[in-house]
Amino acid sequence: MVSLLSPIAVRLSTCAKHVVGAMRRHPRSTTLLSLALFLAACAVGFYFYCDYQWRTAREAVKANRLDEAQRRLDFCLFVWPRSVPVHLLAARAARLNGDFDAAATHLNLCLKLNRGATEEIQLEYLLMRVQGGAVDEVANDLLTHYVADDNPDAPLILETLARAYMQNLRYGPAFNCLDRWQKLAPDSAEPHRWRGWVLERTNDRDEAMRQYKLALEKNPNLDPVRLRLAELYMEAKEPMAALPHLEQLRAQFPNRPDVLARLGQCRFLQGLLDEARALLTAAEPHLPNDTTLLIYLAKVDMQADPPRPAEAQVWLRRILDIDPSDTEAENLMISCLRYQGRDDEAHDTIERRNRDETRIKRVNQLLQSEARQPLVDPADLTDIGSLFIRSNERVGRYWLNRALDRDPTYPPALKAFAEHFERKGEYEKANAYRQKLKETPRP
Repeated sequence: MVSLLSPIAVRLSTCAKHVVGAMRRHPRSTTLLSLALFLAACAVGFYFYCDYQWRTAREAVKANRLDEAQRRLDFCLFVWPRSVPVHLLAARAARLNGDFDAAATHLNLCLKLNRGATEEIQLEYLLMRVQGGAVDEVANDLLTHYVADDNPDAPLILETLARAYMQNLRYGPAFNCLDRWQKLAPDSAEPHRWRGWVLERTNDRDEAMRQYKLALEKNPNLDPVRLRLAELYMEAKEPMAALPHLEQLRAQFPNRPDVLARLGQCRFLQGLLDEARALLTAAEPHLPNDTTLLIYLAKVDMQADPPRPAEAQVWLRRILDIDPSDTEAENLMISCLRYQGRDDEAHDTIERRNRDETRIKRVNQLLQSEARQPLVDPADLTDIGSLFIRSNERVGRYWLNRALDRDPTYPPALKAFAEHFERKGEYEKANAYRQKLKETPRP
C-alpha cells in the first residue's frame, strides 16, 4: 500500500506548495476566495441540516413520535414558511395529536398557498372529519377513492378508520380495516396489535394473545403490547408466564406506575402478599382511577392475617364510584359486607350485581351482533349507551345519539341523556331533554 500511495502523496505535496505560493503572491484574492469558500460550505451545511430536519420530521410523524415531529416541523416552517408540503405534514401531525384547530390552520394555508385543493389536501380534511366523529359519512369515499395498493397513504387511512371504529366499539368494520391494513403493510406490528384489541372484545382471548405475540415479534419495543400480554396471562391465572414480560418492563422502567401495579398483581397471584402490597401501594397515588389496581389492593386487605374488610371496602367504593357496574368489585364487596355481618347490605348488593351481570351480558351480545351487522333497533342502541354513559361518557353518548338518529323521540334514550347531564350538573342540557320527553306522545 505504501508503494501505491507514495506517488499520490508526492503530487499532493507539490500541489500544496504551489497553492501556498499563489496565496503569498495574491493575499487579497486569497482572502476573498477563502471567504467565498467558507460561505459556500456554510450554505451547503445548512442545506443538508434543513434536509435532515425535514426527513426526520416525516419519519417521526410516520412512527407517531409526535412531540419530536412538532419540534422538527417548527424549524422547517421557519425555513420554508410558504411550503405546501411542510404545512401539509404539520397539519397531519397536529391532527394525529388531536389538535384540530392547528390542523385546520395549516390546511387553510395549504389551500391559500396552492390556490386551491389537491388530492393530498382533500385527504387530510377527510381524515380530520373521521377523527372528529364523522367516520360513517366519509368512510366510503376514503375506501373507494384513496385506499389502493399503490397509494402510500393507504395504511394511514385504514389505521385512522380502524381507530375511529374502535373508539366507538364498532368491531366489525374496525376488523375489516385492520385486515386490509395488515395486507398492505405485512411487516408492520401495528395491525396485529389492534387486531388483538378487537379480538379481546369479541371474546376470542386466545387469538388476541396470538396477535399480540406476532406484534412483539415484529416490534419488540411495543411496551403497551407487552404489558397487555402480561395482563392477559394474569387474567388466565398464569403469573409465571406473565413474569418475564413484567421483569423486562421493570428493568426498562424501574419507577413506571403501571408496571409496578401489574407486577404487584403478579406477586399477589404468586402468593407474595407483602411484596404485592408494597408495589401496589407505591403505584396507587399515580393511578387513582386504575380499577384493576384498586381491586388487588382490596384483595390484599381481604387476605391479610387477620382480614381487613373495612380497608378493602374503601378501595371497592372508589371502584364503584368510577364504574357502578363493575361486577368484580360488587362480588368482592359482598364478601366484605358478609364478613362484617352486614347481611342486608350484602343482599342488596347481590341483587344489584345480578342486574348488572344481566345488562353486561346483553350488551356484550349486542356488540358481537354489531360486529356482524349494524344494529338498527333504538332499544338495543340505548341499552349499550346507557351501560357506558357513566364509565365512558364519549362512547355512551355515541350510542345514545345513534339511537336518537333512528328515532329522535325515543323516550329511553332521551331519559338516559337527561339523567346523564343531571349527574354532571349541566341542568340546562338536562332540561332540554326533559322537555323533549314531555313533548313526546306516549304510545
